Amino acid sequence: MRIVFLVLGNSRRSNYLNGDTIRTGGGGASGTDGSNILVAEYLAANGFDVTICTERLEPNLEEKYRKEGKNPPNGTQIRGVHYTDFDFTGIDNRTYDIVVSNLWFDKYDDLPIKVTRGLLYWSHMQWMYGVVELVNYANKSNVNLGIVNISKWEKEMTGDHIKGFHKNIINDVHITTIGNPVADDIITEVNNKNIPKKKGKFVYHAAWARGGNVAVDAVRKIDIQDKEFHAFDYLMSTHDHKDNFFHMHNGVDKHTLFHHLAEAEYFFYPLYTPYHDVHKDTFSCVVAEAIALGAVPITFPLGALPELFSGYCSWANFPKGKNALEMQSQPLSKDNEEVFNDSTFVFDAYIEAEKTGTLKKHVQSEGYQYIVDNFGINNIGEQWVKFLNKF
Repeated sequence: MRIVFLVLGNSRRSNYLNGDTIRTGGGGASGTDGSNILVAEYLAANGFDVTICTERLEPNLEEKYRKEGKNPPNGTQIRGVHYTDFDFTGIDNRTYDIVVSNLWFDKYDDLPIKVTRGLLYWSHMQWMYGVVELVNYANKSNVNLGIVNISKWEKEMTGDHIKGFHKNIINDVHITTIGNPVADDIITEVNNKNIPKKKGKFVYHAAWARGGNVAVDAVRKIDIQDKEFHAFDYLMSTHDHKDNFFHMHNGVDKHTLFHHLAEAEYFFYPLYTPYHDVHKDTFSCVVAEAIALGAVPITFPLGALPELFSGYCSWANFPKGKNALEMQSQPLSKDNEEVFNDSTFVFDAYIEAEKTGTLKKHVQSEGYQYIVDNFGINNIGEQWVKFLNKF
């Protein structure tokens, strides 16, 4: 079976995306980036012919990387997966059984390919993009439609579309829920080194706009000598902080990131954005990675987090006047009063977790096995194979 994954939103990365760069080649990747690559590699290792399309990088980055000897992987095969751009450069056979779409892609008619069995939408967010285009392309190509949800909460948020798909798609509609995979090969390698924890080391490795500034302010309030705060932003944004404990790394590969997580005690994840939104993860690879390496996530029980990681997170209390159940029922919650911008809630949850240390011990002793058992690529990949065989 020939499959192509359409991966977009990656035009600003610290290297070109592929299975080598995200592991040890300095390539920072989002959860969507990494999940596509890991699933593609599993399928390729199990008899599928797999291609990944990624967006071209921004021109200034392409020029910079060209001078450094880094070139687009178009037409190359890495870890069994073929890589190309959206023009399918270097790909001769452009007939695929299944095309897997992500995020806000809707330019199906512009793809220089033929699809024979199925169009899949991998729903990474709490709303779907290009729904009309999905229906039209599936019907025009006379193929089945598949939807891959990544959590029960995400499926609940996007569930209204399902009835419409069943009503408007000519052929079959297949729906499944499969969690995102983690890079458990690198997690296991780092975990087996038994790297000692550093008292007072804190990590923030989500996109900076999901609460980075609030996390820094929470660390400011902690009275620990020689404390450290390490931030990693795969979007490579810049941040001007003069705190001597602050270390900004920007886009790094998994091997580098996981060493820092293995040393860290906590991952502060406040979820407050500069747009006055409260971010809600539909899965959260960053939380899974932190737990696997023994760093306790401190965050709010929103989105898919309580569904997937209950018992492994320290939950911050909601600000006064914010209804937790109401917020959880909304795909998007605004915070125009900026009450989530107050780092006290994260700080208080940290102090509470430190009182007994029970959660910290639990995450450090049990977190690795919980994540690998549930979200390791062998488990997740097998679920993908079963689903694809329906087509």
